[in-house]
Amino acid sequence: MILATSVIAQSKSSLVQRINEIKGQSEIYYWDQYTHPDADTAKINAIKRVLMEVNIGRSEDRCLTVDDIMPYAKYINIDRGNLKQYFVYVKKDEASVIKASPMNSSADGTSMDETPVVTLQSVKPFVPDAFVQRIMETEDFTNVYKLLKSLQSQGKILQFGKLRDVEDYSTLDLILFDIQSQKIVTMLSPVTVSGMRTNVVNGMEDSLDNYPTKMTAVIWYIKK
Repeated sequence: MILATSVIAQSKSSLVQRINEIKGQSEIYYWDQYTHPDADTAKINAIKRVLMEVNIGRSEDRCLTVDDIMPYAKYINIDRGNLKQYFVYVKKDEASVIKASPMNSSADGTSMDETPVVTLQSVKPFVPDAFVQRIMETEDFTNVYKLLKSLQSQGKILQFGKLRDVEDYSTLDLILFDIQSQKIVTMLSPVTVSGMRTNVVNGMEDSLDNYPTKMTAVIWYIKK
């Protein structure tokens, strides 16, 4: 059992390393990720997030669909206890030559698919700030708690605690953990004027409601 656990830990570590390598090659890849209790939901939402970036620079009638991009997408799946995390990435040079599925034919009978594809603009992927990266690299609840305690003693963190310790946490930054594995799921900003939070790991709009309370534990914190 100890050997099996060690092998699993090493395998997960290599996957995380591969993910970080891809994130560091913004000139080569489009990438994004999504975590959800249901694997299919995590996978399709990760693809949809990548698709939003891929379609920047395309005219409305040239925008790609999930079906268009799916054959070019590659996946890294990491189990986080009760949650499934899908990391999806697509090479930019491959994405640039994908044609949108033809919706209709033009009046003269020419397929819309014959229209030249608009060249994609180069878009810099979202990169988490140094603090977020440091927290995410710490990985599990116990080590994150120790790190926050250390940062508080250094004056870099003013306060931190559990959600049950506060009545209103709309203005607080959050770190979410999977209850079963104790691993970090993601990190969220305070609630914005839109009523949503920002996922500070991938830069996308997010909400605490997207993470079932029975499956996640949360630490709030206030940075100096």
